[in-house]
Amino acid sequence: MDYVGRVVRVAPAVVVALALASGVGCSRGDDSREQVRPPEKRTPVGPTAPHARKVPRVFDVVGNLERCDARHRGVLFDLGTPAVEGLSGYRLAPVSGVASVERDGATWGRITAREISYRFLLDDPQSIFVSARIRGLSSRSATVTIDGKTLGTLAFSKNQTRTVSTPLSSAALPAGPHTLAVRFSGSSRDGVDPFAEVDWLRVGFPDDDPTSFAAPTLRDVAQNVALSSVPHRGLAMRAPGAIRCTLGIPEGAHAKLAVGLQGAGEGEAEVRMLVDGRAPTVLKTVRLIGGDRAAWTDLDLPLSAFVGQLATIELAATGSTRGARVVFGDPLIVGAEMPDATTPPAKAVVIVVLTAVDPWRVPPWSPDRPLPTFATLAREGAVFENHRSPSTLVSSVMASLLTGLPPSQHAVVDAYARLPASLPTLATVAREASVRTAMFTSNPATFEAFGFARGWDRYTMHSPVSPALGTAPIDEIGAWVAEKDQRPEKGVLAVAHARGIHPPYDMPPGEFAQLPPQDYNGTLDPRRAGQVLEKMRQKKRAPAKWTDGDRLRLAGMMDAALVQTDRSLSNLIDALRKAGLWNDTLLIVTSDVGSAVDPAPLPFAENLDITEDTLAMPLYVRFPGGALAGARIKAPTSLVDVARTALAALGIDQGGLGGVDLFALAERGIAPMERPLVATLGDRYATRWGNYRLVGREGATPTLCLLDADPRCEKDVAPLMPLSTFALFRHTWDHEAAGWKQPRPRRDPATIDPETAAAMAVWGR
Repeated sequence: MDYVGRVVRVAPAVVVALALASGVGCSRGDDSREQVRPPEKRTPVGPTAPHARKVPRVFDVVGNLERCDARHRGVLFDLGTPAVEGLSGYRLAPVSGVASVERDGATWGRITAREISYRFLLDDPQSIFVSARIRGLSSRSATVTIDGKTLGTLAFSKNQTRTVSTPLSSAALPAGPHTLAVRFSGSSRDGVDPFAEVDWLRVGFPDDDPTSFAAPTLRDVAQNVALSSVPHRGLAMRAPGAIRCTLGIPEGAHAKLAVGLQGAGEGEAEVRMLVDGRAPTVLKTVRLIGGDRAAWTDLDLPLSAFVGQLATIELAATGSTRGARVVFGDPLIVGAEMPDATTPPAKAVVIVVLTAVDPWRVPPWSPDRPLPTFATLAREGAVFENHRSPSTLVSSVMASLLTGLPPSQHAVVDAYARLPASLPTLATVAREASVRTAMFTSNPATFEAFGFARGWDRYTMHSPVSPALGTAPIDEIGAWVAEKDQRPEKGVLAVAHARGIHPPYDMPPGEFAQLPPQDYNGTLDPRRAGQVLEKMRQKKRAPAKWTDGDRLRLAGMMDAALVQTDRSLSNLIDALRKAGLWNDTLLIVTSDVGSAVDPAPLPFAENLDITEDTLAMPLYVRFPGGALAGARIKAPTSLVDVARTALAALGIDQGGLGGVDLFALAERGIAPMERPLVATLGDRYATRWGNYRLVGREGATPTLCLLDADPRCEKDVAPLMPLSTFALFRHTWDHEAAGWKQPRPRRDPATIDPETAAAMAVWGR
């Protein structure tokens, strides 16, 4: 039955795992965490104990209705509500020219823009018309186009509310994505005088229904309904109509809901699943009786066939007696129960961030590399295998770590932006809680000029101009925590930002000469390597001067730097042991950005493209008491999770921080499909949701690839997968919108002092 014209414009739902961050849980799948037995027997700590509370993971359709899609005899755009957010082209900026106003008990859009446009999807070829409920102001008419081709005109009157319509299209529109645009006539004084007020726009289809169209707006659909004295939060729909929501389906997922009929007569409800490239799957069809015999029918429908996919659940009213409504009561997508876990308490939180260390350079990704401390961290700590940086800009990444906010909210969006003084950071929040704090850095991107010195009890910069080792920040933490007066009752927090494998390198001439290749006569040397690479980048023919010998010599210096880092990490652990803090320490070791040695001809460039190679980072977490030792965690993670985890370990309220506790992620076993992550750089974005990856620029049509089949993202499958493309972009829009829907700081330009300028020059910036 073609009950909604087989049309869908899907907005992505808030994902199950993201709901977890606001108090709703997520479950553990059987393969979500590979547990490696630790070398010694350990006692369960805190939430890992057998009596930890269990909670289900849930996606609430009613609670996320504004991110779902209501349909009745066509596609509806409910203006003035969040239901149309993110559908105005492929723009990630706030939509200007449409303001929300209340009129006649409904939410309308007051239009001051000359033109408004929205994207929608067709499942099948379809002839269409466009109608609207509209009140004219300075405009008396509007031209309607579909994909730039004129469909017709909407004529309306000043200060009168009318429902108006275009003629039916002369030809059927093809299946797939389309753009509806409405351009208003008349004049508007500097965009201030509104052209019109619009309640809704509808892309309709010809049918034989003689009744007047009633728009399924958010207010119309969401109702509290009681049948046989049993109440439910319900979705009440006229037939033919449907609600569609897209989400990543977790392990063990079931659709749980009740169906019934509001009003007299009979009706029919259907639950379907839609996946790109597959025919719709009908999960259940239920005949309903209303009137005095009306009662709820409870449904529990397994979704095992859709696990690991982006799928759309459709709740459809396929038929009903005139005047009656099909009601879906409390529809939920429920996963298996999970532990309600949190990071065990710590007396010391130590975060070590290395520069440009890719996962494939260290154990366990490269188990044969001679890096014993990294191997120990992998064995005695938890390794998060799907850790992803929120940007490829070092200062932006570090700002996310220290604020727990994505780049769109902390305003460090370019290499010369300063961390805004108005933002609370790990340092300021910890100090307010009487925790002693320190930060040590040898990376110029986090020097005082860029705002990273604020709030610490101790802050030390080690310029690459100085003779200080690149590992000095790690070494200083060990010395600092050993000082008795640095260990108050409330604990300590220390952050090191070390050079990692980035030049300059600490290497005597004799050792440098022993590196491959033999008889090297290139221009690279340990101290000036960063400057040499930058000069090559600035020349148009730079790649021609980058030889295999240069590549081999640079690789040798990077390997030597990693060995030095491994040694410093070992010394840090020894210092924590001697201070009596090791058992009560949360130690986090990660990297900031990738080096992009391959396939890029010149590594360590600023503003690297946001590919999966440049975003993937190692993440080791040694929890207090050795909890989760040897675990391999597949749950997707980001640096905003590190900030929340650090405060949780210190017993400090996480307040408005984003992210999720890393210990909770590990215990709950969130699978990659359940948690999308967004990375941004300027006007570029890359959103990963399981194996789905959407890449785009502000205002341009994005591309989609499936990483399991196409790791290099060489084939754009967006035209073949419109449901997934719309869902991923809508999530990206929501992610970025969080930055402008609440007060956020403006970009604060850094003032570069001579010392910082010299450090940046040696660094290669």
